[in-house]
Amino acid sequence: LWRSETYSGKSFSQEDAEIVTERGERVRSKSEKIIADRLYGLGIPYRYECPLLLDDEMIVYPDFTILKKCTREVVYLEHFGRMDDPEYAEKTWRKLDTYSRNEIYLGSRLFFTYETAKKPLNTMTLDGFLRQLFLKNGN
Repeated sequence: LWRSETYSGKSFSQEDAEIVTERGERVRSKSEKIIADRLYGLGIPYRYECPLLLDDEMIVYPDFTILKKCTREVVYLEHFGRMDDPEYAEKTWRKLDTYSRNEIYLGSRLFFTYETAKKPLNTMTLDGFLRQLFLKNGN
């Protein structure tokens, strides 16, 4: 039922690359495709860039809104793909601060992956992370 609820994510511009997941949805980066495909392959229900209204009436679009099947808890996964870019990193810290101000805390309801040009997303680490977080003990 949760998967079938409709929503409108962020729009894409004409300059955005056309990257499509195994589930047939468009994402913004190759790494987000990898993450989406892993979630899909593991049977972990998620929504890509589903709008989230925060307490201060601000709307954010977490990369992945994920339903933990065992607990029915909704958590968020952000992928920060250019952490070696100082401007991008600053924007990332502001985004993390926004989540915290809205009582969405790292390690509780918010998780993230990251990479730099020299350290791309490690798929083995990603797989372990997803299994630990969402599949351990039947979650």
